[in-house]
Amino acid sequence: MTDIALGFDLGGTKTEAVALAPDGQVLCRIRQPTPVQDGAEAILRGIAQLRDRVASVVRSQGFDPAGATIGLGTPGSLSPWTQRLRNSNTLCLNGLLLAQELACALGQPLAIENDANCFALAEALQGAGRGHGVVFGVIIGTGCGGGLVLGGHLHTGQNRLAGEWGHTQIDPAGPACWCGQRGCLEVFVSGGGIQQAFLAQTGLHWSAQEILDPSQTHHEAERLRSVFFASLGRGLANLYGVVDPDVVVLGGGLSNLPGLCELLEQEVSERIFGREWRPSIALNTLGDSAGVIGAAWLGRQQRQ
Repeated sequence: MTDIALGFDLGGTKTEAVALAPDGQVLCRIRQPTPVQDGAEAILRGIAQLRDRVASVVRSQGFDPAGATIGLGTPGSLSPWTQRLRNSNTLCLNGLLLAQELACALGQPLAIENDANCFALAEALQGAGRGHGVVFGVIIGTGCGGGLVLGGHLHTGQNRLAGEWGHTQIDPAGPACWCGQRGCLEVFVSGGGIQQAFLAQTGLHWSAQEILDPSQTHHEAERLRSVFFASLGRGLANLYGVVDPDVVVLGGGLSNLPGLCELLEQEVSERIFGREWRPSIALNTLGDSAGVIGAAWLGRQQRQ
């Protein structure tokens, strides 16, 4: 039996694969477009073909990929009741028995988790959360997600809702969220929510990065920037009040904003219960490799 671990990160535009050696070293990393326009069967075939490409590279490096574990990260999650995929932005996969279908395509079982959970697991084991017992990984990008890692293992909860902090409600009278609630954290801190709010007020199509740029002096951009930091600080203060993680690791496109950790520590300090805490917010160290590396670890842990 091999100790090679294969991980896949299934995105709406690209699918990425990685192979990890027993010590966690990345042996290879390959990306290819996700054929969303061709439907679910084409996506499953593409993953199987990508697995074969990775196996070939690993073999050429002197490793035996036979029996390698496999993990997959994907937007959305498997329902604990039906095992069907739900809430994926790759719409053709929603309702699919994804684990079963992929196991048939690959010829072996695999582990599947939400991509934010995979990010959190990777950063806990090999990134900014390494050495900490309780790690919460935060994704702030197009949406807002998270994952909770306890003692080096994901905690997803009986309903697979652990880590879904983006849909905690911080303003019941706030804007509508796609989930059906109003005033979810995601509405105020995600790239999509910020862009929609700016467009509604100005008629301008700016990216979230442009709106949140600290050098931007447009009055609506300044207002939304203030809302972004205050909302994120409120969400994190609520998180610390419930979980009190050893470290919060920030990821996603908006985590690259200059001085983000310091600004959030200030926002949390103004809102946290008791006003006393040890700042423990860190940027990710694995970059956009985190999700696919976490998927590989997920598959390895499932076998163990």
